[in-house]
Amino acid sequence: MPAIDPSRYKWIKIDKREDGVATLTLNNPTKKNALSRPMHRELQFIWADVDMDDDIRVVVLTGEGNAFCAGTDLSVQDEDNQSGRKKPMTGAARRLFWNMLDCEKPIIAKVCGPAYGAGVNVAIACDMVIAAEGARFCDSHVKMGIAAGDGGPALWPLLIGFHKAKEYMMTGEPIDAAKAAEMGLINYCVPEAELDEFVDGFARKIANGAPLAINYSKMSINLMLKQLTAGAFEMSQAYDQLTLFTADHAEGTRAFLEKRPPRFQGQ
Repeated sequence: MPAIDPSRYKWIKIDKREDGVATLTLNNPTKKNALSRPMHRELQFIWADVDMDDDIRVVVLTGEGNAFCAGTDLSVQDEDNQSGRKKPMTGAARRLFWNMLDCEKPIIAKVCGPAYGAGVNVAIACDMVIAAEGARFCDSHVKMGIAAGDGGPALWPLLIGFHKAKEYMMTGEPIDAAKAAEMGLINYCVPEAELDEFVDGFARKIANGAPLAINYSKMSINLMLKQLTAGAFEMSQAYDQLTLFTADHAEGTRAFLEKRPPRFQGQ
């Protein structure tokens, strides 16, 4: 099948190797790889191209510089808040979440620095997550006055249990990589100096395996995952969108940009 075309992507750098490992790098380092709308759109649709490229056996998803992904680019949301340009948009989040689950090729998240908001849920939607010791995982939606969405309420309870998932989704507190590995939110926490070598060895191990057997094993597991999470995903995304229209969300965004504590009023 046709090889993936890196020139189609501005916000994701693509590096393919002859051993079947392809690295996709989120490329917005001045904002800790926060997802702008064009970047989010590229991340939604790149997985079909990955699947069609017969040279790719395994994908490593990472971020440029010292961050994985800081979530949604809040400067864009603030512009919407100020201008009144708002409308419910659940399709983009749905496509990103399901397209990652439907991609037959194994996806390994390599996490350095923060994985926050939508970024943490992109990471844990991957098939495996390997992080440096300094990495931090946080579903920070509530701190912006937004109901948890982007797949978080669907995935977190399955990974760490319902009570722990509620704790972190209701407080928006971060989890360091060592604790995340101990809880089962991620697979491995390794020293930052060893991260590249560890992930490379892990990816090559999978790439050297039987590709059809590995891909079909992934799809069998993900079928059950999709059946378990479909309802929670749709409901959480509806509440996520509903809270984007609230005064609390506007306050949360402004407080973040102004580097001050938010003053939420429940409005």
